[in-house]
Amino acid sequence: MGEPTDAERARTIVTAGRTAALSTVAVDSGGVPFGSLVAHAVDELGRPLLCLSDLAEHSRNLTADPRASVLVTEAGDGDPLASGRVTLLGEVSVLAGDERATALASYKAVHPDAFYVEFSDFRIYRLEVTSARFVGGFGRMSWVDAAGYASAEPDPLRPHRAGIVEHMNNDHADSLIGFCRVLAGRPDTATARMLDVDRYGFSVLATDGPAGTPGNPRAVRFGFDAVTDTPLGVRTAMIELVRRVRG
Repeated sequence: MGEPTDAERARTIVTAGRTAALSTVAVDSGGVPFGSLVAHAVDELGRPLLCLSDLAEHSRNLTADPRASVLVTEAGDGDPLASGRVTLLGEVSVLAGDERATALASYKAVHPDAFYVEFSDFRIYRLEVTSARFVGGFGRMSWVDAAGYASAEPDPLRPHRAGIVEHMNNDHADSLIGFCRVLAGRPDTATARMLDVDRYGFSVLATDGPAGTPGNPRAVRFGFDAVTDTPLGVRTAMIELVRRVRG
């Protein structure tokens, strides 16, 4: 099934995130970019929804110039520069009427403790995405156009990813080794650790020979036979791969 597109990866990161860096054009500093931390949600097209106070510096900036960008980073351990991140560019507008009500419901679903949304000086903003910059870590990056970003779907396995990876590494390490030896044509694989899983397949870090040999580990990608959107679907796909290995 291949891998997720960069548009899908971008949608997944932005949808899973809860906070972002908002950059606006500073009113009082001659157009110098002004960065601030904000909480966000997304609508059905992946557009960031923000709840901002009129008293905030970034709100003053947006009133004068609606151009802005929102940076969302992927949560993870280790070097943060090795994790994914997405910068969305566009213009921000204040929502009113039915659009505001719908956006506010989406925002509160992600931030149920956001008591401030009812304050009179807070407004709901939406970023109209004109382009997106996706960075998947070292050496992987691309521009995603607005149409591609809006039509892409976030990976439904994202909320379950950590549990699936932990389960496979703790309880089925032998199966991962078998996948590498038989299905990936790496008969000398000694250890294997799952790195990631998505609806199209999963990645494994395979090591040949003695474990921990410097420079030896290699990432190996395995694809599912069909799009797999649930943990049960992943389990079924893994059982099929085990059957092939034993066969």
